[in-house]
Amino acid sequence: MTFAFGLSFVSTKFALRGFEPLLIALIRFALAGAILWTIWWLRAERERATRAELARLAALGFVSLTVYFTFENIGIAHTSASEAAILIAAIPIFVNILNVFTLKEHNSALEWTGIALSFAGVVLLIQFGNGSGGGTLFGNLLVLAASLSAAVYNVMARRLLVSRSALFVTAFQNLFGALFMLPLAVVELLVVGVRRPTVPAVIGLAYLTLFCSVLAYLLLNYAFRFIEASKASVFTNLVPVIAVAAAYVMLGERFTAGQLAAAVVVVVGVWLTNRGGRASRSPSAG
Repeated sequence: MTFAFGLSFVSTKFALRGFEPLLIALIRFALAGAILWTIWWLRAERERATRAELARLAALGFVSLTVYFTFENIGIAHTSASEAAILIAAIPIFVNILNVFTLKEHNSALEWTGIALSFAGVVLLIQFGNGSGGGTLFGNLLVLAASLSAAVYNVMARRLLVSRSALFVTAFQNLFGALFMLPLAVVELLVVGVRRPTVPAVIGLAYLTLFCSVLAYLLLNYAFRFIEASKASVFTNLVPVIAVAAAYVMLGERFTAGQLAAAVVVVVGVWLTNRGGRASRSPSAG
């Protein structure tokens, strides 16, 4: 899951060469939803969804896909793939903060130290990236907003996945994400029009659909059945490592010394946050 998401930033950069940001999201959600729903429908035994569960799935799709990828795709269009990946590493920090209020989990002094350190690193990264030829303040703030919406998704998904299969949740999550993204993509179409897709753009979109929206989200949703949200989100730490390496090789992106220092502060802060917590297993996973 981490490897697939790590390459998604570079893939999005390629996809943006032939598609507008919101159109990318709409196509990948619709295709992924159709693939996963078909697999779910062909199963011998299918879960029956209640109206209340469909409402929760709609909320999950809206937050995790429509909101998240609106911020992320537009943000990546205005920043570098490397900086975007580092800012997404703030997800575990937001998860820990949200857990205090929603899951009644209490953070230790070491965790709060890590949270403060990571936020300081995020602020520094945005400051160093602004006007450096890589990211812009606008793009970086949008990506940071995406990380907050992803943290909300982490908490929401875990509550639902203790009783439903990853395939069921991921299929409807994508379908609802596409449904809510449709009007936004239509507005985008009317405002900026449609470009002629390039071959790299199509390949990038295909990767985002198959390896991210289908495979990676299935793996992530399955993981939520076994480990708490804050522990699952710690694997986000590896995403920037993969993304920065891929951006260096495939896009020729470079980090300045200040950006590298800020990135280290973010990662160290996230590591301290999760080191300070106590791992626990979901009672429903057994």
